Amino acid sequence: MSFKSIFVSAALAAGIIATPVMAEEVTLRMATAAPSKTIWQQQFDKFAADVAEETGGNVKIEIFYNSQLGPGNTVLPQVMRGRIDMGAFSTAEIADQLRDAYLVNMLHYYTDMDERMCILTAVQDDYQTLLSPTGLRVLDWSEVGSIQLSGKTAFTSPDDLKGVRHGGAANPITNLYWEKMGAYPSMVSVPEAASAISTGLIDVYPTIPVLYMFAGINQVAPVLSKIDIGLPPGVIVINERVWEGLSEENKAGIARAQARSPFAERSAAFYAFESQLFEMHRGNGGTVAEPTAEEAAKWRDGIDAYYAEILKNSSPEGLKFWAELEAARADCAK
Repeated sequence: MSFKSIFVSAALAAGIIATPVMAEEVTLRMATAAPSKTIWQQQFDKFAADVAEETGGNVKIEIFYNSQLGPGNTVLPQVMRGRIDMGAFSTAEIADQLRDAYLVNMLHYYTDMDERMCILTAVQDDYQTLLSPTGLRVLDWSEVGSIQLSGKTAFTSPDDLKGVRHGGAANPITNLYWEKMGAYPSMVSVPEAASAISTGLIDVYPTIPVLYMFAGINQVAPVLSKIDIGLPPGVIVINERVWEGLSEENKAGIARAQARSPFAERSAAFYAFESQLFEMHRGNGGTVAEPTAEEAAKWRDGIDAYYAEILKNSSPEGLKFWAELEAARADCAK
Protein backbone atom coordinates (compact mmCIF):
# COMPACT_ATOMS: atom_id res chain seq x y z
CA MET A 1 0.00 0.00 0.00
CA SER A 2 1.34 3.43 -0.91
CA PHE A 3 2.09 6.09 1.69
CA LYS A 4 -0.78 8.19 0.28
CA SER A 5 -3.26 5.33 0.69
CA ILE A 6 -2.09 4.68 4.24
CA PHE A 7 -2.49 8.39 5.10
CA VAL A 8 -6.02 8.60 3.64
CA SER A 9 -7.14 5.42 5.42
CA ALA A 10 -5.78 6.65 8.73
CA ALA A 11 -7.32 10.07 8.28
CA LEU A 12 -10.72 8.61 7.53
CA ALA A 13 -10.49 6.40 10.58
CA ALA A 14 -9.57 9.37 12.75
CA GLY A 15 -12.32 11.52 11.24
CA ILE A 16 -9.93 14.34 10.36
CA ILE A 17 -11.01 14.63 6.74
CA ALA A 18 -14.14 16.78 6.87
CA THR A 19 -17.03 16.23 4.56
CA PRO A 20 -18.92 19.27 3.24
CA VAL A 21 -21.48 20.49 5.78
CA MET A 22 -24.90 21.22 4.35
CA ALA A 23 -26.22 24.70 5.14
CA GLU A 24 -28.86 24.57 7.87
CA GLU A 25 -32.53 24.61 6.98
CA VAL A 26 -34.77 26.63 9.28
CA THR A 27 -38.31 27.96 9.33
CA LEU A 28 -38.82 31.27 11.11
CA ARG A 29 -42.28 32.18 12.33
CA MET A 30 -43.09 35.87 11.81
CA ALA A 31 -46.00 37.53 13.60
CA THR A 32 -47.78 40.66 12.40
CA ALA A 33 -51.08 42.44 12.96
CA ALA A 34 -51.05 43.53 9.32
CA PRO A 35 -54.19 42.51 7.43
CA SER A 36 -53.76 40.18 4.49
CA LYS A 37 -54.36 41.47 0.97
CA THR A 38 -52.77 44.83 1.77
CA ILE A 39 -49.49 46.49 0.80
CA TRP A 40 -48.03 45.07 4.02
CA GLN A 41 -48.62 41.55 2.77
CA GLN A 42 -47.18 42.46 -0.61
CA GLN A 43 -43.98 43.76 0.96
CA PHE A 44 -43.59 41.08 3.62
CA ASP A 45 -44.29 38.26 1.16
CA LYS A 46 -41.63 39.66 -1.16
CA PHE A 47 -39.15 39.79 1.72
CA ALA A 48 -39.88 36.15 2.59
CA ALA A 49 -39.50 35.10 -1.06
CA ASP A 50 -36.22 37.02 -1.38
CA VAL A 51 -34.88 35.39 1.80
CA ALA A 52 -35.77 31.93 0.48
CA GLU A 53 -34.01 32.65 -2.81
CA GLU A 54 -30.92 34.28 -1.32
CA THR A 55 -30.44 31.44 1.16
CA GLY A 56 -30.98 28.75 -1.45
CA GLY A 57 -34.20 27.70 0.24
CA ASN A 58 -32.52 27.13 3.59
CA VAL A 59 -34.45 29.88 5.41
CA LYS A 60 -38.21 29.94 5.13
CA ILE A 61 -40.18 32.75 6.75
CA GLU A 62 -43.72 31.71 7.62
CA ILE A 63 -45.81 34.86 8.08
CA PHE A 64 -48.92 34.95 10.27
CA TYR A 65 -51.08 37.92 9.25
CA ASN A 66 -54.13 39.41 10.97
CA SER A 67 -52.73 38.83 14.48
CA GLN A 68 -53.13 35.07 14.05
CA LEU A 69 -50.57 34.47 16.81
CA GLY A 70 -52.22 37.02 19.09
CA PRO A 71 -52.34 40.79 19.65
CA GLY A 72 -49.11 42.75 19.67
CA ASN A 73 -48.98 43.22 23.44
CA THR A 74 -48.89 39.44 23.95
CA VAL A 75 -46.92 38.47 20.85
CA LEU A 76 -44.02 40.88 21.31
CA PRO A 77 -42.96 39.41 24.69
CA GLN A 78 -42.95 35.99 23.04
CA VAL A 79 -40.59 37.27 20.35
CA MET A 80 -38.42 38.74 23.10
CA ARG A 81 -38.25 35.29 24.73
CA GLY A 82 -37.73 33.47 21.43
CA ARG A 83 -40.98 31.52 21.55
CA ILE A 84 -41.90 33.28 18.32
CA ASP A 85 -38.90 33.92 16.08
CA MET A 86 -39.63 37.33 14.63
CA GLY A 87 -42.30 39.91 13.93
CA ALA A 88 -43.27 43.25 12.44
CA PHE A 89 -44.42 45.81 14.99
CA SER A 90 -45.13 49.48 15.36
CA THR A 91 -42.67 51.41 17.49
CA ALA A 92 -45.62 52.18 19.79
CA GLU A 93 -45.96 48.44 20.44
CA ILE A 94 -42.23 48.20 21.14
CA ALA A 95 -42.66 51.08 23.59
CA ASP A 96 -45.08 48.97 25.63
CA GLN A 97 -42.02 46.90 26.57
CA LEU A 98 -39.39 49.67 26.52
CA ARG A 99 -40.86 53.14 26.96
CA ASP A 100 -38.01 55.03 25.30
CA ALA A 101 -38.49 53.10 22.06
CA TYR A 102 -41.30 55.59 21.43
CA LEU A 103 -38.87 58.50 21.02
CA VAL A 104 -38.41 57.72 17.34
CA ASN A 105 -42.19 58.01 17.01
CA MET A 106 -42.75 61.45 18.55
CA LEU A 107 -45.73 63.32 17.11
CA HIS A 108 -44.97 66.18 14.69
CA TYR A 109 -41.25 65.35 14.89
CA TYR A 110 -40.42 64.93 11.20
CA THR A 111 -40.70 67.96 8.92
CA ASP A 112 -41.14 65.94 5.75
CA MET A 113 -40.55 62.47 4.34
CA ASP A 114 -37.04 63.22 3.08
CA GLU A 115 -35.90 64.44 6.48
CA ARG A 116 -37.57 61.45 8.13
CA MET A 117 -35.79 58.98 5.85
CA CYS A 118 -32.47 60.69 6.51
CA ILE A 119 -32.95 60.61 10.29
CA LEU A 120 -34.13 57.00 10.47
CA THR A 121 -31.22 55.84 8.34
CA ALA A 122 -28.77 57.71 10.57
CA VAL A 123 -30.08 56.36 13.88
CA GLN A 124 -30.85 52.74 13.02
CA ASP A 125 -27.77 51.39 14.80
CA ASP A 126 -28.46 53.65 17.78
CA TYR A 127 -32.02 52.34 17.93
CA GLN A 128 -30.64 48.81 17.98
CA THR A 129 -28.46 49.75 20.95
CA LEU A 130 -31.50 51.21 22.72
CA LEU A 131 -33.47 47.99 22.15
CA SER A 132 -30.66 45.61 23.11
CA PRO A 133 -32.02 44.96 26.67
CA THR A 134 -35.22 43.56 25.13
CA GLY A 135 -33.44 40.72 23.36
CA LEU A 136 -34.65 42.01 20.00
CA ARG A 137 -32.51 42.55 16.95
CA VAL A 138 -33.72 45.14 14.44
CA LEU A 139 -33.59 43.78 10.91
CA ASP A 140 -35.00 46.89 9.28
CA TRP A 141 -37.49 49.71 9.47
CA SER A 142 -40.95 49.19 8.03
CA GLU A 143 -43.97 51.43 7.53
CA VAL A 144 -47.08 51.86 9.64
CA GLY A 145 -48.74 54.81 7.90
CA SER A 146 -49.50 58.44 8.65
CA ILE A 147 -51.73 59.30 11.61
CA GLN A 148 -54.93 61.10 10.62
CA LEU A 149 -58.23 61.80 12.37
CA SER A 150 -61.51 60.16 11.42
CA GLY A 151 -65.01 61.15 12.42
CA LYS A 152 -68.40 62.23 11.22
CA THR A 153 -67.18 65.83 10.98
CA ALA A 154 -63.84 67.48 10.22
CA PHE A 155 -61.13 67.93 12.85
CA THR A 156 -58.69 70.20 11.04
CA SER A 157 -57.76 72.37 14.04
CA PRO A 158 -56.82 71.39 17.59
CA ASP A 159 -59.65 73.68 18.67
CA ASP A 160 -62.01 71.06 17.21
CA LEU A 161 -60.83 68.55 19.82
CA LYS A 162 -61.71 70.53 22.92
CA GLY A 163 -64.13 68.54 25.06
CA VAL A 164 -64.38 65.79 22.46
CA ARG A 165 -64.58 62.06 23.25
CA HIS A 166 -61.46 60.68 21.67
CA GLY A 167 -60.67 57.05 20.87
CA GLY A 168 -57.13 57.20 22.19
CA ALA A 169 -54.34 54.68 22.18
CA ALA A 170 -53.06 52.52 24.99
CA ASN A 171 -49.82 54.48 24.90
CA PRO A 172 -49.79 57.16 27.65
CA ILE A 173 -47.27 59.26 25.70
CA THR A 174 -49.74 59.71 22.86
CA ASN A 175 -52.67 60.21 25.19
CA LEU A 176 -50.82 63.03 26.94
CA TYR A 177 -50.77 64.88 23.61
CA TRP A 178 -54.54 64.45 23.12
CA GLU A 179 -55.19 65.63 26.66
CA LYS A 180 -53.13 68.76 26.00
CA MET A 181 -55.37 69.37 22.97
CA GLY A 182 -58.37 69.31 25.31
CA ALA A 183 -59.74 65.92 24.28
CA TYR A 184 -60.85 63.09 26.55
CA PRO A 185 -59.05 59.96 25.33
CA SER A 186 -60.24 56.46 26.11
CA MET A 187 -58.82 53.16 24.92
CA VAL A 188 -60.56 51.91 21.76
CA SER A 189 -58.95 49.19 19.67
CA VAL A 190 -59.09 49.16 15.88
CA PRO A 191 -61.73 46.37 15.72
CA GLU A 192 -63.92 48.39 18.11
CA ALA A 193 -63.49 51.76 16.37
CA ALA A 194 -66.37 51.60 13.88
CA SER A 195 -68.82 50.45 16.55
CA ALA A 196 -67.64 53.09 19.03
CA ILE A 197 -68.16 55.88 16.49
CA SER A 198 -71.51 54.63 15.26
CA THR A 199 -72.90 54.34 18.80
CA GLY A 200 -71.53 57.73 19.87
CA LEU A 201 -69.12 56.31 22.41
CA ILE A 202 -66.40 58.41 20.77
CA ASP A 203 -66.46 61.34 18.34
CA VAL A 204 -63.02 61.10 16.77
CA TYR A 205 -60.60 58.27 16.17
CA PRO A 206 -56.92 58.58 15.19
CA THR A 207 -56.15 56.12 12.44
CA ILE A 208 -53.90 55.35 9.54
CA PRO A 209 -55.45 55.35 6.05
CA VAL A 210 -54.88 51.64 5.37
CA LEU A 211 -56.77 50.56 8.49
CA TYR A 212 -59.32 53.35 8.02
CA MET A 213 -60.33 51.80 4.70
CA PHE A 214 -59.78 48.10 5.39
CA ALA A 215 -61.28 48.04 8.91
CA GLY A 216 -64.47 49.70 7.72
CA ILE A 217 -64.03 52.82 9.84
CA ASN A 218 -64.72 54.92 6.71
CA GLN A 219 -68.25 53.50 6.59
CA VAL A 220 -69.30 55.21 9.83
CA ALA A 221 -66.75 58.04 9.96
CA PRO A 222 -66.84 59.45 6.41
CA VAL A 223 -64.62 62.45 7.11
CA LEU A 224 -60.87 61.82 7.24
CA SER A 225 -58.97 64.89 8.42
CA LYS A 226 -55.49 64.86 6.88
CA ILE A 227 -53.45 66.31 9.71
CA ASP A 228 -50.27 64.19 9.46
CA ILE A 229 -50.01 64.20 13.23
CA GLY A 230 -47.34 61.54 13.10
CA LEU A 231 -45.29 59.52 10.65
CA PRO A 232 -44.41 56.59 12.90
CA PRO A 233 -41.98 53.97 11.60
CA GLY A 234 -42.42 50.29 12.28
CA VAL A 235 -39.70 47.71 12.76
CA ILE A 236 -39.06 44.16 11.67
CA VAL A 237 -37.34 42.42 14.58
CA ILE A 238 -35.97 38.97 15.29
CA ASN A 239 -35.10 37.38 18.58
CA GLU A 240 -31.38 37.90 19.20
CA ARG A 241 -30.73 34.27 20.20
CA VAL A 242 -32.59 33.05 17.13
CA TRP A 243 -30.45 35.34 14.98
CA GLU A 244 -27.21 34.19 16.57
CA GLY A 245 -28.29 30.60 16.03
CA LEU A 246 -28.38 31.07 12.26
CA SER A 247 -25.38 30.11 10.18
CA GLU A 248 -23.23 32.94 8.84
CA GLU A 249 -24.26 31.87 5.35
CA ASN A 250 -27.93 32.26 6.16
CA LYS A 251 -27.38 35.61 7.90
CA ALA A 252 -25.61 36.85 4.79
CA GLY A 253 -28.50 35.60 2.65
CA ILE A 254 -31.00 37.53 4.76
CA ALA A 255 -28.86 40.66 4.41
CA ARG A 256 -28.81 40.23 0.63
CA ALA A 257 -32.59 39.81 0.65
CA GLN A 258 -32.96 43.08 2.57
CA ALA A 259 -30.73 44.85 0.05
CA ARG A 260 -33.10 43.84 -2.73
CA SER A 261 -35.83 46.08 -1.32
CA PRO A 262 -34.25 48.97 0.60
CA PHE A 263 -36.39 50.76 3.15
CA ALA A 264 -36.45 53.94 1.04
CA GLU A 265 -38.03 52.07 -1.87
CA ARG A 266 -40.56 50.27 0.32
CA SER A 267 -41.46 53.50 2.08
CA ALA A 268 -42.03 55.35 -1.19
CA ALA A 269 -44.26 52.54 -2.47
CA PHE A 270 -46.20 52.47 0.81
CA TYR A 271 -46.95 56.18 0.83
CA ALA A 272 -47.81 56.16 -2.88
CA PHE A 273 -50.39 53.52 -2.01
CA GLU A 274 -51.61 55.63 0.91
CA SER A 275 -52.14 58.58 -1.46
CA GLN A 276 -54.24 56.31 -3.64
CA LEU A 277 -56.39 55.49 -0.61
CA PHE A 278 -57.17 59.18 -0.08
CA GLU A 279 -58.34 59.37 -3.67
CA MET A 280 -60.28 56.13 -3.33
CA HIS A 281 -62.06 57.54 -0.28
CA ARG A 282 -63.01 60.68 -2.18
CA GLY A 283 -64.17 58.56 -5.11
CA ASN A 284 -66.44 56.58 -2.80
CA GLY A 285 -68.15 59.76 -1.62
CA GLY A 286 -66.07 60.34 1.49
CA THR A 287 -64.37 63.57 2.50
CA VAL A 288 -60.67 64.27 3.00
CA ALA A 289 -60.53 67.49 5.02
CA GLU A 290 -57.24 69.39 4.97
CA PRO A 291 -56.26 72.17 7.38
CA THR A 292 -55.43 75.69 6.35
CA ALA A 293 -51.83 76.82 6.86
CA GLU A 294 -52.90 78.58 10.05
CA GLU A 295 -54.67 75.48 11.38
CA ALA A 296 -51.73 73.25 10.48
CA ALA A 297 -49.36 75.47 12.49
CA LYS A 298 -51.60 75.24 15.55
CA TRP A 299 -51.05 71.51 15.87
CA ARG A 300 -47.41 72.20 16.74
CA ASP A 301 -48.14 74.82 19.39
CA GLY A 302 -46.37 73.82 22.59
CA ILE A 303 -44.77 70.77 20.97
CA ASP A 304 -41.33 71.43 22.49
CA ALA A 305 -42.85 71.63 25.96
CA TYR A 306 -44.64 68.36 25.23
CA TYR A 307 -41.34 66.73 24.23
CA ALA A 308 -39.68 68.06 27.39
CA GLU A 309 -42.43 66.55 29.54
CA ILE A 310 -41.96 63.15 27.87
CA LEU A 311 -38.19 63.30 28.34
CA LYS A 312 -38.57 63.89 32.09
CA ASN A 313 -39.43 60.21 32.45
CA SER A 314 -36.84 58.89 30.01
CA SER A 315 -33.95 56.68 31.11
CA PRO A 316 -30.31 57.74 30.66
CA GLU A 317 -30.21 55.45 27.62
CA GLY A 318 -33.34 57.11 26.27
CA LEU A 319 -31.88 60.57 26.75
CA LYS A 320 -28.73 59.48 24.95
CA PHE A 321 -30.80 58.20 22.06
CA TRP A 322 -32.78 61.46 21.97
CA ALA A 323 -29.51 63.38 21.70
CA GLU A 324 -28.49 61.17 18.78
CA LEU A 325 -31.91 61.69 17.19
CA GLU A 326 -31.62 65.46 17.53
CA ALA A 327 -28.07 65.43 16.13
CA ALA A 328 -29.30 63.43 13.13
CA ARG A 329 -32.15 65.89 12.60
CA ALA A 330 -29.72 68.80 12.65
CA ASP A 331 -27.42 67.08 10.14
CA CYS A 332 -30.32 66.13 7.89
CA ALA A 333 -31.59 69.71 7.84
CA LYS A 334 -28.32 70.99 6.36
